[in-house]
Amino acid sequence: MIRTFNRLHVLLGLGLACIALALASPSAHAEPTKERILREGKIVIGVHNRAPWGYRDEATGQATGWHPDLLKAAFSELGVEEIDIRVTEFGALIPGLLAGRFDAVGSGLSITPERCQQVAFGAPDLKERDAALVLPGNPKNIHGYKDILENNDVIMGAGRGSVVVRKALAEGIPSERMLLFPDIQSNVAALRTGRVDAVLLSLPTVLGLMRDGAVPDVEPADPFVTTDEQATFTSVAFRQDDEDLKALYNERFMALKEDGTVARIMAKYGFGEEEMVSEGITTERLCSATKDEAAQ
Repeated sequence: MIRTFNRLHVLLGLGLACIALALASPSAHAEPTKERILREGKIVIGVHNRAPWGYRDEATGQATGWHPDLLKAAFSELGVEEIDIRVTEFGALIPGLLAGRFDAVGSGLSITPERCQQVAFGAPDLKERDAALVLPGNPKNIHGYKDILENNDVIMGAGRGSVVVRKALAEGIPSERMLLFPDIQSNVAALRTGRVDAVLLSLPTVLGLMRDGAVPDVEPADPFVTTDEQATFTSVAFRQDDEDLKALYNERFMALKEDGTVARIMAKYGFGEEEMVSEGITTERLCSATKDEAAQ
């Protein structure tokens, strides 16, 4: 009797252990992201709240911007009507995506080989050049990366995790002459107080700031020369485990290009032919290419 009881006790313990392991396993009950989005009719995206990329419209409270508008157009015909945004600083976008705080990043991320190691980028959707904010009159005469490199007195500011830092380093600008900040406001404050001599950003970001009057007492360096080789390409970013979601988005994005929707959204935010992505530029090529190869 005791032996039988002990055997039952052992079997019961093993059964409970198996159940506990099954419940603890992420794959046991995890619903694929794509299926959840289609079922709920909602996609959660991370933005850094900056025009024209991805931000909350203060008048309506709704998500708007280049990438939110693309995502709305791509998924609305599939019954996904709600774009729920999570605002964070630029450098926290990829970590937030990987931590599961949102389903995609729709906020002007440029495709780089380094970022491709962490996330799965959708199709490239916009070609972007760089720009610089300077004090009125551009006292240090900054008109490109070369001017920053050749003037040892120039300190540049940029956002943490931004692609302009990678470009500046590639052009030979030492990291000791860079100050990195979590957001644009901190960069502009450093420019006004003389801690930096120029703030490097993407051209669409600078144009958005000027249009909104968000940065008084500074101006764009005119011109700020960037070559084709220095241009980058933006895209929506997904987790690498969500390849099916990325594939669905890419399918819809190509359809939107063919029916003219992408061109209309580009025009809404002031983008034109110079920002169009040529046929030869692909995510695979940008993920594997060096800086010089990507724009050829």
